[in-house]
Amino acid sequence: MSNQIKKIRTILKGNIGVMITSSALWSVTGNLTGPFYALYVIELGGDAAMIGQIIGISALIKIIPIFIGGYLTDRVGRKRILFTFTYLLACVALIRAFSPDYRFLLIASVLEALFLGIRGPSMGSLVADSTDPDNRSMSYALWMVIPAMVGVLSPSIGGILVDRYGLSTAMMYGYIAIFATGSLSAYLRQRFIEETLSETTEVNASSAAVKELVSGFGETIRSLSRDAMIFLSLDFIFTLGLGMVDPYQVTFATDSLGLTATQWGSIISLVIIVNCAVNLLVASPSDSQGRVKFVRASMITWPITYLLFINSGNYLQLVLARLAITISAGVGQPAWHALFVDYCPKGHRGRYNALLEIGWSVLYGVGSWLGGILYQNMGMRTPFQWSIGLMSVGAVLSILLLREPKEKAE
Repeated sequence: MSNQIKKIRTILKGNIGVMITSSALWSVTGNLTGPFYALYVIELGGDAAMIGQIIGISALIKIIPIFIGGYLTDRVGRKRILFTFTYLLACVALIRAFSPDYRFLLIASVLEALFLGIRGPSMGSLVADSTDPDNRSMSYALWMVIPAMVGVLSPSIGGILVDRYGLSTAMMYGYIAIFATGSLSAYLRQRFIEETLSETTEVNASSAAVKELVSGFGETIRSLSRDAMIFLSLDFIFTLGLGMVDPYQVTFATDSLGLTATQWGSIISLVIIVNCAVNLLVASPSDSQGRVKFVRASMITWPITYLLFINSGNYLQLVLARLAITISAGVGQPAWHALFVDYCPKGHRGRYNALLEIGWSVLYGVGSWLGGILYQNMGMRTPFQWSIGLMSVGAVLSILLLREPKEKAE
């Protein structure tokens, strides 16, 4: 136990500690609004298909900024990009706070996609650079768990505010709060983060720079092993499946069982607690016993839990099914993140994270767009059924193909 505490204290020093603190600020206010975003789109005149369109359009917009962000991250460093675009992302919350209809939510999502696209590789690279290979799963678990626990009550509070004051009013004040805490988060990153890229170079917009950008990404892809490509392919299958159902869990709960915002918020608070507990329980074993067995366990059980979710007949069954989804995901989550880092050399990490961000964004966006169309036109269960089928294919492939990395990148 004393060694575990010592390990955690070591991890929390430096950049990881700053990232945890600043992310916790986002978690407190972000969880006030996040669980109810799909309902907010509908409140402002949209429908289930529009929810998917907003996510899908944002995903496509995000592609070019991610390429630029990945290139800049490996050239000018991680820190400057990280805090600058955190400030800009905080400002996007004000557009959402005062949106008169769903079209302004689309505008906000497009701007958010631009800023997240450029910032994403720098954040992923900085956190990866700040971890040690032997403690990597634990580092990612702490980064996910501590901010989540700080904001654990926010979904319940948000649900109460929605039921008491109405969705529009509650979301307005929630987004104003996000602007305030997001700005503070950006300041902490500007003030206390230490740059992890030892050598930086000047960049310009010449044709030679563009050619270098393209060739650099090709070089990164060629640097990945066969096992890395298999893992990425499996991850992308599950990302597509998740996109088809993730935005519609709240609408399914309200449409099928008539849940109130308070009830859904309480479920999400409970989900956060369970997810944090599972992450902490599996983090250290993921470092000492190997990552793949935990990732494979998630991949195999995930489609089963979604099947339970759509067959819930009452509130208690829905709660248990939603917690089962969380446990299934949580078992593999720290190892899943650690594997991404294990497979990539540090010198390619910015471009590697950019490629991951592009894959996640496009596939999640396409999945959400398709899920919205299916939900609107073929019934609320249809996107879940398609997702379960897709994840089942991924689960079988994980059994046949997924292997532990031979060497772990620093």
